[in-house]
Amino acid sequence: MIYAPPASPVASLDIVSRKSKDRLVQEPSEPVYGGYANGRGEIFLFGESLVYRVNFKNQTVQQRPQLNPGAQARYDATEAGEPFEYCNVSFRRLSSAEIIEICASGAFRVTPKLLS
Repeated sequence: MIYAPPASPVASLDIVSRKSKDRLVQEPSEPVYGGYANGRGEIFLFGESLVYRVNFKNQTVQQRPQLNPGAQARYDATEAGEPFEYCNVSFRRLSSAEIIEICASGAFRVTPKLLS
């Protein structure tokens, strides 16, 4: 099952890329349709077809895999701002206000996904 975003985005995530030494270039903004925080406080935002892990300290985002169908079903059944569990792990669905605040905090660079 692939995540189907709602009809309209909650906010837009500004993304920049480094085209040459010390020169950041604005990329098209990514619409954000939702997001969640895990128990460690890591923030994940749902783009149109990607999920981004947000690193506020370095002002970066890292592309991550979409939620699996079971986790997505739990997320969808949870009200904004409320906690949910999947496989005995706690998460919290972000509210629209939290997502807007995150996206308004500045532009983010995309970093490569770590191999595990």
